[in-house]
Amino acid sequence: MKLISIVFLFFLIIGSARAQSPAGNTEFIPSGIRQYQFALPKQGAEIKDLQYVPSGEPVKGTLSPDGNRVILENYRKGSRVKMNVNYTDGTSEELIKSPCFIDPVSYEL
Repeated sequence: MKLISIVFLFFLIIGSARAQSPAGNTEFIPSGIRQYQFALPKQGAEIKDLQYVPSGEPVKGTLSPDGNRVILENYRKGSRVKMNVNYTDGTSEELIKSPCFIDPVSYEL
């Protein structure tokens, strides 16, 4: 009887640990994050020539509605991107962002 109780308790603990695992539960992890973002140092008005570094392959991206972020579509994780940005104050610059500054877009419920 004691052995059966121990075995039952063991499977109960294992089952509850797997239930808490985000890898086994697709509600917590999106199957394919498609949008990534990075912040601009100041409010942007326009972005141009968005491309991967060093290949020069174009990246599909847009400026966020508030002008503070760049949203990348189907970004290749681990790649650097380069672009020219015009700011609302009339200045412009070329930015290069490394992958550590590019984050998945999160949607709040």
